[in-house]
Amino acid sequence: MRRPSARLILGISVPFIIIIMLLAAWAIDSSRANGKVPRNVTLAGRDIGLMNEADLSDTVTDLGQHYADLKVQVRAPGETYKVPASDLGLRLDQKATSKAALGLDEDASLWSRPFTWMGSFLKERAAPLEFTVDTTALDVGLAGLAGNADSIEPKLVSSTAEVGIQSGTSGLLIDSVGVREQLLKKARSGEEPIIVNVKVIDAAPTVSDAQARALAEQLTATTANGLAVKAGKYEATIAAAEVRSWIGSEIVDGKIDVTIDDEKAVATIHAAIPVDSEKKNASITLVDNAVAITPSKDGETCCGPDTADLVLTALRNGQSEVELQLEVDKATFTTEDAEKLGIKEPVGSTTEWNGQPQVKSFTTYHPGPAPRVTNIHQMADDVRGTLVKPGEQFSINDVVGQRTAEKGYVAAGAIANGVHVDEIGGGVSQFATTMFNAAYFAGLPINTYQAHSEHFGRYPRGREATMGWPAPDLVWTNDTPYGILVWTSYTDTSLTITLWSTQHATAEQTGSSESRSGRCTVVTTERTITYPDGNTAVDNFTARYRDQGATSC
Repeated sequence: MRRPSARLILGISVPFIIIIMLLAAWAIDSSRANGKVPRNVTLAGRDIGLMNEADLSDTVTDLGQHYADLKVQVRAPGETYKVPASDLGLRLDQKATSKAALGLDEDASLWSRPFTWMGSFLKERAAPLEFTVDTTALDVGLAGLAGNADSIEPKLVSSTAEVGIQSGTSGLLIDSVGVREQLLKKARSGEEPIIVNVKVIDAAPTVSDAQARALAEQLTATTANGLAVKAGKYEATIAAAEVRSWIGSEIVDGKIDVTIDDEKAVATIHAAIPVDSEKKNASITLVDNAVAITPSKDGETCCGPDTADLVLTALRNGQSEVELQLEVDKATFTTEDAEKLGIKEPVGSTTEWNGQPQVKSFTTYHPGPAPRVTNIHQMADDVRGTLVKPGEQFSINDVVGQRTAEKGYVAAGAIANGVHVDEIGGGVSQFATTMFNAAYFAGLPINTYQAHSEHFGRYPRGREATMGWPAPDLVWTNDTPYGILVWTSYTDTSLTITLWSTQHATAEQTGSSESRSGRCTVVTTERTITYPDGNTAVDNFTARYRDQGATSC
């Protein structure tokens, strides 16, 4: 058997060796290009061959801005418009474009890739551009072109004689059908400028004149005799011309609908039915030494917040009359509330002071007219009629406030830091002492009080209170199930405070003791309270009186 010649072996080996070398070179080059754009690739004419992902991203971002600013030529019959691509919703899909460039050869078979690689040395390839179009932005962008003219819908117009119409008119509209597809095709091709062709179509009004006229005729008939308005016991008729002056129209869901001028309609009806009364809460007072309740009254205003809606509904339904609701402002303290408080009689106990019986009230005495008496009487006027509901506290300072000349108070004697001085409102401690004793014998909790720093014979020893601003104050609590009406009266030489309610607890002073504390005498009085169920409670009150000539203890 003859051996193969050297020439034959060489002829076979050389091509094989060349193929092996090419495959090795492809493998090495491909390994180095892993994660990069293949060799000799362009994107919209820009060389992106062998770019890594970061560099490619910069190029794609730049292209994205280029296409956003690129002027698209929109060609309509007789006119060409130049519009930024972004205004037509055209956007370069940067993520998809980068992915397509990096994976340009991913879909090629393994056997074809070496040949594609070898071809890349001889011929450049273009990576695809990927775009999206926002159809909403496209419609808005086309609608904004000068070739568009909105249609005008018919509308209602009124006169004194009738409700008529203003006819609608057709407009022109650039048709967006097929424009999206043109944009995508031209943009992906890389052609510049991008040119799209559009049609202009007639845009008729949504509502026809006939539909508007039918509504106008209905409203003319409905308002022929005006609008009869009823609110509670009040009635009025609004003239036809006035009602028609409220009327307008709008297009809703492809239909013409009546509207009214809410503000004008409400103002006209309010003027026609001028009821406007303020609410009045019930009040409790004394008349001829008997409890009298002034009834509460709700306030009324024409008309309720739904007035305009009710009028509009009536007109839409072809009704020439409408019933409205008065707006009611309810009294916050009603006659029933006042009656439930059970205020019917003076309450408290019977005791004796200054040689006079104190029967379910308390009276203190003073010399005839003087500046301090003016203040006592002024405070009595300020407090008279105060209502203290169950659970509430009564505070003289809260009710009266700071005593000032503007309120009728004058300068009179008072004690400040142990020294006798003149001040506005001086002398009202006699009012506080009288109130203290009225609450004391009614068995009410006395929360805050302060006795004088020296004793005056016109006050019960150890059972009295002084006043100042903002302190000292006198505060007591209504712990009964009934309301308490504070009533004051006075003469030239006396002040009386009576608490009106339903008799609940009674109280009496059941003890008194004195002790020394430095240069002061401490007087302690014991009170025993008897409740309706027969149970009793005991509490104590103290007064600290300084010795004559001392200013403190």
